[in-house]
Amino acid sequence: MSVRIRFVLILTLVVSLILLSSFFIIYTLYAHTREQDFNKRLWAQAYKEYTTYYNITDTDKTVISKLANYLPGSPIGFQSVLFDSAYNILFTAPKQLNYKVDIKLMQTIKELEVSEFFRGDTQSVGLYLDRYGHKGYVIATGYDKYGLARLASLRLIMISVAIGTILTIGLFALYYVIVVTRPLVNLSVQMRRITENNLRQRVNVGKGNARSNEIVQIALNFNNMLDRLDKAFQLQKNFVHHASHELRTPLATMMAQTESALRKNLTVTEAKEVLESLKEDQQEMIDLTNSLLLLSQYENISYSSNWPIVRIDEVIYDSIAAAQKTNEDININFEFTATPEKEAYLCIQGNEPLLRSAFRNIIKNAYKYSDNKSLTITMEAYANAVHIHFDNTGPTINAEDIDRLFLAFFRGTNAAQKKGFGLGLAIVKRIIELHKGTVKYRVIAGNINRFTVLFFMP
Repeated sequence: MSVRIRFVLILTLVVSLILLSSFFIIYTLYAHTREQDFNKRLWAQAYKEYTTYYNITDTDKTVISKLANYLPGSPIGFQSVLFDSAYNILFTAPKQLNYKVDIKLMQTIKELEVSEFFRGDTQSVGLYLDRYGHKGYVIATGYDKYGLARLASLRLIMISVAIGTILTIGLFALYYVIVVTRPLVNLSVQMRRITENNLRQRVNVGKGNARSNEIVQIALNFNNMLDRLDKAFQLQKNFVHHASHELRTPLATMMAQTESALRKNLTVTEAKEVLESLKEDQQEMIDLTNSLLLLSQYENISYSSNWPIVRIDEVIYDSIAAAQKTNEDININFEFTATPEKEAYLCIQGNEPLLRSAFRNIIKNAYKYSDNKSLTITMEAYANAVHIHFDNTGPTINAEDIDRLFLAFFRGTNAAQKKGFGLGLAIVKRIIELHKGTVKYRVIAGNINRFTVLFFMP
């Protein structure tokens, strides 16, 4: 059973129960009121029979008021019987009425003084009276034809109204559910169309405020989920594509060298040269694989508010030390353009290992493409931002290549004679942006390449 049908049935059932309960209460109260009203009329008739038989003129104002209210109009099929205290019948109306005395009933009437009971469809009221020296019993019986007719009419009206109301509520609930859930149905249809081959398709968000419209909220959340999935799939595809593309060249080179070596009778020296060449290719493959894995790993990391406070200058010093261990001939000059006013200006919230990786890659890139194996790092620290400049002299990047400089596997025209994979700057950009910063490149003084890293203070 669909959710729509279940909702309609449950809503209709609940409303029907409330409606039927209300009708039952109304009917019960009305029936009880009719019964009490008719009993009072029978009491008035019975009291009248008693006072008439004994020729009593009652002076009780309360009794006179009750008689005035309930005496007019005799009940349909009215019968009355008057007994003395010894249960002897003194008077019957009509006179031909044959009444059999019920001793147990008479005792009950005497105990209660006023007893109300039913005999079939008729109602009866029994009175025990001791007024003005006359003790006796009066039993009045009648049929409330008009009251019962009104009760039957009320019952029929309530049944008709209940059926009509339940049908109306059911149809309205069905229509309302169809209208309300139509966006969900459309959303479901659109979701079924989205597969792994067209993850870029998005569902229609529709109109409305996401804070107050749950359908819009669901659509937005679903689209956001698709964005994350598409990004993850794209990263995976890029990784596989780039890895297969970049690994193809060293593998082909290694295969060619191996086949060539197998066809020849190599001397020990020649074999050693081949092995050295294969070792270089293998090292190149290892570096490429590590770079790809590193880039993929950083793509999946997100900013964390729990990161500790890190001093940028200390991270740069550590990165410089690491670069000098790897490249003994590197020459790095690190200085401040001006002494920071406060030590806090040098601190940001960040992940120190990631920042070291970013700075190492920038330093490595500047060293590799410099014409004198030297670079200068200058730092400016202010209350609202930290600027770090990495400068080196050497071939500059063409203006048309600058926009693609930080793309994975892109290498500018100045890198034609240098080994590399074009992943270092992509890793740098991802890490800096992860820390809510920016990294840019520009040419200054004609032949100076400058990379500027900017961190904004909270």
